[in-house]
Amino acid sequence: MMAHPPQKNLAVVLFLAVFLTACGGGGDSDNGSTSNNPQSETQEEQDSEPSDSNPTENNPQAALSANNQFSLARTSCGLGGLSVDTALDDIAIKHANYIKYVFANSTPTSFNAHVENKISDIASLTGSNNPFFGGLDFSDRLLNAKYSNAQYGATENIAQSVYFNSAGSFLKTDVVATSMAKSLLAAPYHLRSLMLPTSSAVGSGMVLYKPDAKNPALNQGYVLVSHASATQATKDTTVSGVFTYPCQGVTDTVTALYSESPNPVKGTGRDLRTDPIGQPVYVSMPSANKIKVSNIKFRDTQRNTNIPIQLIDFDNDPYVNTNYALPANEAFILPLTDALKSCEVNRAANQSQQCGLYGNTKYQVSFDILIDDKNLESKSFTFTTGKVNY
Repeated sequence: MMAHPPQKNLAVVLFLAVFLTACGGGGDSDNGSTSNNPQSETQEEQDSEPSDSNPTENNPQAALSANNQFSLARTSCGLGGLSVDTALDDIAIKHANYIKYVFANSTPTSFNAHVENKISDIASLTGSNNPFFGGLDFSDRLLNAKYSNAQYGATENIAQSVYFNSAGSFLKTDVVATSMAKSLLAAPYHLRSLMLPTSSAVGSGMVLYKPDAKNPALNQGYVLVSHASATQATKDTTVSGVFTYPCQGVTDTVTALYSESPNPVKGTGRDLRTDPIGQPVYVSMPSANKIKVSNIKFRDTQRNTNIPIQLIDFDNDPYVNTNYALPANEAFILPLTDALKSCEVNRAANQSQQCGLYGNTKYQVSFDILIDDKNLESKSFTFTTGKVNY
């Protein structure tokens, strides 16, 4: 997550626990992933605002901030932008309030944010007993709402965060929403679903809540639900050549990924919580049946050093034969940042001092790509990180 400054002239500690989920549903889209990023940070003295005293059932400005972040990321790399669809808004807002209702009134030990099933120990708050019930899963919610574009494919991204602030002062809701969006763009399996070329409509809901069994003056919860869909006009949209995110000129990415499920470093022994990776690079070539990425260089242009990488592709996919398997024409490049001393403030005592890539730094990524076992191309671009996220 991005740094979260406390109220001016106050030295406080801000703890952030985040649950991010992204999945597909409706039509022929079916991708899913979950990321949990519990983090903490001591903050510098900067401006912030008090939390909303009477949170409404939706904060449209915050939802728009997330929409804009996703749309900007897409258009920066050559994909179509996202236009607000009020029908998708309504579905997203209702589901965000379903999640809010559960966590404002209970502390569930097991909860899947994508489904609205009845949970035995909190039956009165879940399933059809929840006043915001819209359908068992995303596909059901689209169907029950009679959403006309569901047949062309839709995705659901959910971010839930709980902030603790010892001064009872919290960031603006739209800043939190933007931070959530950037975190989704730094988690490989989330990133992949956000970069579907066919997506063109978006609808989001952002709600605030006071977490159950926590001091309401010092804790603030947020839920962001964002839906994207293809339309009849964009259902066959694709991209030519090699697509990457980040791509040339992208700025202000996060520096580190502290957790994702499915775990992108499964089987390596790495614990992202203490040994994060840097902003990953997603590589796709829809016009090819198969690609092979090689000769990868991930270079810090300011320090003139190369960052080791891990490649995930069809040949070494840790999730082969599962719903998370990568097709043969896609890959992830993961920068391994163990040797970097990129933290600008101390992380929590139980964490090593690793914060991914350096902040506000330009990185050059280059690689060769073998296309369908016969054509070899080279790709090179630079992107720039934002502030160090903890």
